[in-house]
Amino acid sequence: MRRSAPNLRPRIGITVHPRRGLEYFAPYRRAVEAAGAEPVDLVPGTKALPEVDGLLLPGGWDVDPSFYGERRDEKVGETDPELDQTELSMFRQARERELPVLGICRGQQVINVAMGGSLVQHLEGHEVRQLGRSHLAHTIEVDPDSELGRAAGEHKIRVNSLHHQAVRTLAPGLQQTAHGEDGTVEGVESDDGLIVAVQCHPEELTTDLPWARRLFERFVARARSHSPKQ
Repeated sequence: MRRSAPNLRPRIGITVHPRRGLEYFAPYRRAVEAAGAEPVDLVPGTKALPEVDGLLLPGGWDVDPSFYGERRDEKVGETDPELDQTELSMFRQARERELPVLGICRGQQVINVAMGGSLVQHLEGHEVRQLGRSHLAHTIEVDPDSELGRAAGEHKIRVNSLHHQAVRTLAPGLQQTAHGEDGTVEGVESDDGLIVAVQCHPEELTTDLPWARRLFERFVARARSHSPKQ
């Protein structure tokens, strides 16, 4: 497996969905490019993870509850099992290669499901996109020793909130690194440090908030320096 040289732009795979409209994923691409990496689109149906140095799982539709062994609640929104299967497969292949992974919103939920956890199928009061995708809706408390904490440089930060699902049962191998005022899981990381995920949408905040920008920069730095498994 190719490894990016220190002076090259690492390649970051981003799962996208044409039905969603590729413009939806533009903020993720911009954040990755601004941090010094090259985004690589991975569409539903992709079977083999290409030669990339990291994987970003973005926000999007609800994860189908069948993937964590539950019946569908009536408040679950649009789902796409093909997208779910693709992202779960891409994540597992990234883990086999020991690649850094960044999960955002749905991405955090996909990671938790892939590793054996479950989700809250509907959560009231967290979906406030009518106020704008960069609106800072509430405060979260962050573990200062976590990757998110190091990016933030403080133990409390304000975040946007564009979700109605969240982690219920935390998967084995993951640690909670941030929580909301109501106890919602707002950040997780893996025991080996290769997975970092947040419930908010930092890709919408990189031009205004240093912690959001640093979160992407630190992810790209891990992708640039990490030697994946051969």
